[in-house]
Amino acid sequence: MLRITTENSLRPKEIKLEGKLAGVWVDEVERTWQAIAGDRSRKPVLVDLCGVTFIDAEGKKLLIRMSGEGALFRCCGPDVTATVEAAKREASSDPSSRPQL
Repeated sequence: MLRITTENSLRPKEIKLEGKLAGVWVDEVERTWQAIAGDRSRKPVLVDLCGVTFIDAEGKKLLIRMSGEGALFRCCGPDVTATVEAAKREASSDPSSRPQL
């Protein structure tokens, strides 16, 4: 189970996730990300992962793509923080994860 909360009035916009970023929920987060981050003229989107308890391989791939597209992450806890840091490193070294200009 994953709860997704969005806040469009904040600057930057925010997506708050609580639960497991795994399975079918990864697709739901990706749809939410595309809807909120689609407007590239605004500031980056903040993705709050403090309530996330688990991230599977597909969830990590999504975080890599989001990082490559300019997402900012708020993390709590060593496991999620380590996963996000690894995703950010991979995104910065993978040109295909960067937005097309």
